Order: sequence, then structure tokens, then C-alpha cells
Amino acid sequence: MYTAKGRLDANALLKQYSPLVRRLAHQMIAKLPANVELDDLIQVGMIGLTEAISRFEPSQGVQFETFASQRIRGAMI
Repeated sequence: MYTAKGRLDANALLKQYSPLVRRLAHQMIAKLPANVELDDLIQVGMIGLTEAISRFEPSQGVQFETFASQRIRGAMI
């Protein structure tokens, strides 16, 4: 998950957590109006995941999945 320079490997995290984006999108689609499409939620969820990867600070003591879930949901809303 980390590169040789000690940073988070963004590509590995995107691959690892893309199922989380899909799962959250499926949960959210039931709560949103019928004109919202699942693919649109997944797309903005991936943007939220990308932002979460760039803003995550491991020193804060929060698990990445918890942090990313909140960012992904926020992007979808």
C-alpha cells in the first residue's frame, strides 16, 4: 500500500476500495430519487475515493476505510 518513498500507493488503494464505492452506491440508490442513476453515483464515488486518498493522514489515528467511506458518501450526496 505504500510506495518506496513512504507514501500511500494511490493505484493500489483505488483497486482495493473500488468495491466499497460500488457497495455504498447500491446502498444510497434506494434513498435517492428515481432519476439518479447508479453509474453516476459510482462515478462521483470514485472521485470521492480519489480525494480521500489524497487527503488521508495516517497520523490522525483513523482507519482509511472509515475516512474514505465518509468522503465517498459525501461526494454521492
